[in-house]
Amino acid sequence: MGKIFKSVADAALRSVEGEVCQQCERCEVPTYRYTGEIIDPQKAADTLLAQEEPEVHYLCADCIHGGNVRRTDTWAVEHSVQRLAQDPQKAWREFHQLPDAPLFLQGRLDWPLCCDTWCEFVACPASLQELLAVQQTHQYWENGPGATPRDFRSSGPPESLREISLFACASCARHYYTDQYS
Repeated sequence: MGKIFKSVADAALRSVEGEVCQQCERCEVPTYRYTGEIIDPQKAADTLLAQEEPEVHYLCADCIHGGNVRRTDTWAVEHSVQRLAQDPQKAWREFHQLPDAPLFLQGRLDWPLCCDTWCEFVACPASLQELLAVQQTHQYWENGPGATPRDFRSSGPPESLREISLFACASCARHYYTDQYS
């Protein structure tokens, strides 16, 4: 499990260079992509700006964990929470503390939920051979487990290996992958 974000392995985490946290406005801390909004503008460094433009795209880890922001892309995982979460309130609370997955090209956060918690994003495959091995050892995830994945053996490699995101459940031995093809 990651130390900065429990559902993102530290080795897979990517900060965004040259961006300032849009809530606390600190520039000396790493910022991460986040699709969301500020809940209480009075808690933001620039309250007027937060009132006029509550939408945020870059936040530091402290602000993501702080409870004054919420993700606005909840539609992307509603199906997972409804079908798989034993404790939906906990699942939503933890979802709002997830940064955007560092390598999701399409920005759509279809993040696997297993054992009542969000799986840890661990990496993208480094090669076509690794991707083919992943297809044999990982469960494909698209709006939940069980969808039919692309067959890269017959269709060829994806445009970019960054289209594939690998996840691991911290509670059981399950591993998942998503395919965000463009």
